[in-house]
Amino acid sequence: MKNLIPTLIICLTILGCFFVGKNLDKTEHSVSVQWNGEVYVTPDTLILSFRVEETAPTTAEAQRNANEKIDKVKEIIKKYDVDSSDIKTTNVNVYEQYDWRDSGRVSLWYTASHSLEVKIKKANIENEWIASKIISEVSEIGGVLLNNISYDIYDKAPFYKEARKLAMEKAYQKASDLAEYGDVKLGDPISIVETRSYDYAVSYANTSMAKMAYNDVIEEDEMWWWAIELGEMKLTLDVSVVYEIK
Repeated sequence: MKNLIPTLIICLTILGCFFVGKNLDKTEHSVSVQWNGEVYVTPDTLILSFRVEETAPTTAEAQRNANEKIDKVKEIIKKYDVDSSDIKTTNVNVYEQYDWRDSGRVSLWYTASHSLEVKIKKANIENEWIASKIISEVSEIGGVLLNNISYDIYDKAPFYKEARKLAMEKAYQKASDLAEYGDVKLGDPISIVETRSYDYAVSYANTSMAKMAYNDVIEEDEMWWWAIELGEMKLTLDVSVVYEIK
C-alpha cells in the first residue's frame, strides 16, 4: 500500500502534465483573428432630458420646490400615454451656495437639482407632435431646463444578434483564408471575446424651456425648428476569435 501511493502520485502528475501540455499545444498552434459586424438601424425612440433647479434658504425648502415642479412635469408627460417605466430620475442633488469674504466662507442659500429622462417610443414618434406638445406644456411651468434631445434604439438585442452573426462569419472566413494560405487545417475555436458599441444621434439644447417656446408666441407648426434628423445609427460588435490549427 505504501508503494502504491507514490506510484499514484507519479501517474496523476504525468496525466496532469499531459492535459496542460495539450492545452498549451493548442495555444501555441493557433491563429487569432478579429472582425466586426456593423448594423445600421433607424432610431425608434426619442429621449428628452429635463432638469429642475430650485434655490431656497434651506435644503428642505429647495427640495420641496424642485419636487413640486418635477411632479408637474411628470403629470404632463403621462397625459401623452408615456409608460411610467420610460420616465426615469437620473440625478438628484442638493448643494450649498456660498461666498468667500474677508471673514471666511459665508453660507448663502441651497440649490436642489433634479434631472428626469423621458423615453418616447416609436408609436409616439410617428405622431411627431408628441414631443413638441410636451415641451410646450412644460415650458409653462417655468424654471425647467431642457438638457438635451436624443434618439436611440429601444431594444438593441436583435440588432446586436445580427451584428454578432456577421462578425463571426467574417472572422471564420478570415481564419479559413489564413489557414489555407499557411497550408494548415483550421480547427475549433479556442476562445471568443466580443465587445460592442453604438453611435448616438444627439442634439444638445442646454437652454430654458421658456426660450425653447419663444415665450409661448411660437406657432404650433414651427415647434420642430429644433428637431434633429433621425438618420441611421450604427451598432458595432467586435469579435476576437482564436482557432486551433493542425
